[in-house]
Amino acid sequence: MAGSGDSTGAATKIVAAAVALLLGAVISVVVLFVSSGPDCTVPGTGEVSGDVGGVEGGTAGLNERQLAIAKQSVAIGEAMGVPEQGILVALATQSQESSFRLLANTNVPDSFNYPHDGVGSDHLSVNSFQQQVTIWGDTPTLMNQVTANRLFYEHLLAVPGWESMPVTVAAQTVQGSAYPDAYADDETLARTLYSQFKGAGTQLSADDKQILADAGSAATATAVVDGGSGTGCASGISNPNGPVFTPGGPFGANVIAAAMRWLGTPYAWGGGNTDGPTGGISDGGGAADAHGDTNKVGFDCSGLTLYAVFQASGGAISLDHYTGDTSTPGQLYDPRGQDIPLDQKQPGDLIYFGSGGNTHHVGIYYGLDGGTEMLLNAPQSGDVVKVQPLSDFSGETMYVRRFG
Repeated sequence: MAGSGDSTGAATKIVAAAVALLLGAVISVVVLFVSSGPDCTVPGTGEVSGDVGGVEGGTAGLNERQLAIAKQSVAIGEAMGVPEQGILVALATQSQESSFRLLANTNVPDSFNYPHDGVGSDHLSVNSFQQQVTIWGDTPTLMNQVTANRLFYEHLLAVPGWESMPVTVAAQTVQGSAYPDAYADDETLARTLYSQFKGAGTQLSADDKQILADAGSAATATAVVDGGSGTGCASGISNPNGPVFTPGGPFGANVIAAAMRWLGTPYAWGGGNTDGPTGGISDGGGAADAHGDTNKVGFDCSGLTLYAVFQASGGAISLDHYTGDTSTPGQLYDPRGQDIPLDQKQPGDLIYFGSGGNTHHVGIYYGLDGGTEMLLNAPQSGDVVKVQPLSDFSGETMYVRRFG
């Protein structure tokens, strides 16, 4: 451990206090660190986090655990005196990097000794900010969300002129991402979450705030005892509390529920089959190789849609792993898909993007979130499976297909 027993206890108290704000009750550190992760229910049997096609509050399908992590960041930022702009940067960063999940990493074996919500494989990056072990700190420090937040805010505040930077520029300056514009489409969600949780820091007691100040970045997480992982399902689905999958239920709702199981899963070029995420493949020196997709397990855009449709159809519809164009039919020209006018699309329909009958991307129409039309998709290398505004793809021709 990098810190004393007193600093460890202090940090864990803040974790409990901050997350308890969302749950509405004071919870112990034992509950948070060992029992507060996903309950590893069978896919489709978890608690519904929102109505498909209409998530309350515009929070893009985030479940209770993800919302708790977001609220914790607001509370810690406010307790540290970080201005609104800085908290927005922290929220946008976590949205992009992990979809607000505390991630262990297959390349950091000891990260599995600490509670986690899922597993990543990007270099040595861990936690919701994807901070690299050996660069940002040791594993115990970074697997503690309190110190992860504190480290991020400390680095941000040390950047000259950060207050006048656009959110995406400030995030990139702190993170040093190989994909500098990736945070731009996360700002809207960050603002929604900040508006929802603003003032969370005032709910921390004076003692809690002093503990945060005293703990500093030397505080460490508490390792899980008896070989537990803290979640028990790190190798399974990444979003067990997403919309319920109902065998034989409405096809469109089940397409969304199946794909939402993997919210936050890394994009991997060529990844995904009818059973779930798979290893990525080389794209011959392009963006996928630059982002290390061959070392990731995840989905590309058509891999996610073929998985979701296969699951929703009970295995009856197996689509090609290709969006489709005039020379190679792929999914777009599969005769089992019904051509739907764009203004008649419904949640669960697939939307293909391109021009002249040739497409390069596909996603699942999610429905309205806070009055905004949303798309559930695996966007590109360096990103993750997420729900984002459909307007992000404006300017392209959209082709809607309905299966089932």
